[in-house]
Amino acid sequence: MGVTIVLILAVGGVGVWYWLRIRETGSHEKVEEKTPPRIPQEPIFGDDLINSGDIKVDEIKASPPVEEPQPEPQQPTEKEEVTEEDEETLPKEAEEEPEETSPVLEEIDDSGLPKYDPFVTELVRITFKKPVTGSQLAPFVKTAMENAPRGLLRILALEANSNRWFVPDAIGMFSAIAFYIQLASGKASFDQVSLSNLYQLVFLRMEMNLDGTSEMKEMQFLNNHTDQLNALIKNFGVQITLLLRPLEPVSIYDFEKETMLLGLKRRSMTHYEKLGELVLDKNGKRQGNRKGTIELRWLDNRNIAISLNVPLIAPESDPLRLLMTAANAFAAVFDAKIVDPKGCEISGATVSLLKQELDRFYKQMRENNIEPGSVRAHQLLD
Repeated sequence: MGVTIVLILAVGGVGVWYWLRIRETGSHEKVEEKTPPRIPQEPIFGDDLINSGDIKVDEIKASPPVEEPQPEPQQPTEKEEVTEEDEETLPKEAEEEPEETSPVLEEIDDSGLPKYDPFVTELVRITFKKPVTGSQLAPFVKTAMENAPRGLLRILALEANSNRWFVPDAIGMFSAIAFYIQLASGKASFDQVSLSNLYQLVFLRMEMNLDGTSEMKEMQFLNNHTDQLNALIKNFGVQITLLLRPLEPVSIYDFEKETMLLGLKRRSMTHYEKLGELVLDKNGKRQGNRKGTIELRWLDNRNIAISLNVPLIAPESDPLRLLMTAANAFAAVFDAKIVDPKGCEISGATVSLLKQELDRFYKQMRENNIEPGSVRAHQLLD
């Protein structure tokens, strides 16, 4: 009997202990369930944390890595023509010339239009009886640009509300449009086909479809004017070119490095030029740089050409002295001889003959109303 009572008490004690244990465990679980989940904080990207080692940069994924600023690419404008010889020596990467640096039209006439030089440019203006939308002008503008050599056509439209000239867009309302047609330059020229397309597909159709009145000269006059300008370009688009022949081969990469160090402006990997003269308007505002008067070209590892753009520099600047000074400077850098295109070394007699030819050349330019080194000379002969 006594043993039975002891067993009952022992079993009861174990049961009470076990029940208390379960209750204690359950209470802990309930407390943990009621605890709100921890909200992860955004990492702080301070130099102190990154450098301290407390946070590994590779493990931070909440924010993208900070990118280092990249150098801005050069703005291209015109691609330089690549000859078959260039294709053999140039890398396959596209070589592009910098933005056009010829002077822009800045001076304004009484009508609010930019002034222009009628010696090289014709202006066609079409006035509409009722304002038209930019979307109505868009197909004619597109056709005009497609039929014009690159860089020789500029289009402005007269905004109806402000009565100011802007490049036409699809949103505005315009009461007139103006086409500046530079008929020819040293790089490109209009021909009879492109002029005829402008006249028939653009000017005449705008008159009919948009109820406009044009102010333009006869087609035959424009064709004759273009022929005259092309003849002047042929006569006065002159360079004096000398060759630098290094004693040791000069790679294109060494040429590029040395030419950049000497302060020339890059046109392509094989073509550099001396910075041109700064052009200002009558109020002293910068308009652009004229084309460089001295050019340097890598022909191959044994021949480097240095050229003087004769009509683009005034005779008062002593262009022949500038050419010879530049040639001697580059000859020293590349350890080269200075020779003419036939391979004969340049002598004092050669320089004297060149000086006489230049004097005669500049006199002929002035007789044809082209002042050497002027804006007109650059527009026509650049």
